[in-house]
Amino acid sequence: MSKLKLLIAEDSKLMQFFYESELSAELYELKIVSDGEQALAEYSSWQPDIILLDMLMPVMNGYLALKAIRERFKDKSVTIIMATSSNDKDDVIACAKVGIQGYIVKPFEADDVNKAILKYHQQKK
Repeated sequence: MSKLKLLIAEDSKLMQFFYESELSAELYELKIVSDGEQALAEYSSWQPDIILLDMLMPVMNGYLALKAIRERFKDKSVTIIMATSSNDKDDVIACAKVGIQGYIVKPFEADDVNKAILKYHQQKK
């Protein structure tokens, strides 16, 4: 079984470390960037299977990166999951309207995020 290409956009060094150390190395080929603009550049060159976006990041936030992928690049096939500390209902609705597969609220346990990523990706197929 080939690994899923997982791109994570997260500005927190602590969360970057969490993802690097806790996400399954057997399941994912992992790339981590620090903002939405870097996520778009990596998305274009690497073509990940799954993108995990933090909502609040410098340069370009996760919502704007989501909009760019879905509207500017017209990509409806990549699985996009928001992973953020914001559980604001309006944020969830706005992201859902643009086209996300999932919304995970921090803090979360490693087991929970691994399961959620796979669940949302499988639902997409």
